[in-house]
Amino acid sequence: MEITIRHIQAEEDAAAVHEIFSSPSVIQGTMRLPFAALDYTRQRMAASEGVIKLVALVAEEIVGFAELITYPHVPRHRHAGDINMICVHDKMQGKGIGRALMEAMVDLADQWLQLTKLNLIVWADNESAIYLYRQFGFVIEGTMTDYVFREGDYINAHVMGRISPHRRRAEGMVYQEIYSAFG
Repeated sequence: MEITIRHIQAEEDAAAVHEIFSSPSVIQGTMRLPFAALDYTRQRMAASEGVIKLVALVAEEIVGFAELITYPHVPRHRHAGDINMICVHDKMQGKGIGRALMEAMVDLADQWLQLTKLNLIVWADNESAIYLYRQFGFVIEGTMTDYVFREGDYINAHVMGRISPHRRRAEGMVYQEIYSAFG
């Protein structure tokens, strides 16, 4: 199966991304609410400075979405980025779509955007996402108790972070020692 990653085309891709956003697993793993309006998704897809929005396609069908937020106009934070969302349509779960989107995000951060720090938030019970993020060098840096209300209950979320391998090499053992403490 060939997976193609490209930048979103806001108007043309909005309906397909909205379908992904409406998938039960995406609603479970994000701050999305069930029954969101298509117009809300269209607004979300609009171009925004410092925000990179990618889609994953299989056989020309959009099956995944990812968003990376950068801070180009914040001098003391322009080295960092937040992976705000990686989501895959329910029918395409477990087929490498999330991995392909994550590879694209990490490649952009490391090879093109000069980001040395990536952050993300993941629900503490989302074991498959945590496993994927760990494979890209993310570690749990902290846990936020009762962070999100989902289906009538509060759940915890982990803050995960990753220091670019280029930065870790430049700084030597310091980052290895810090990150080994987080496991």
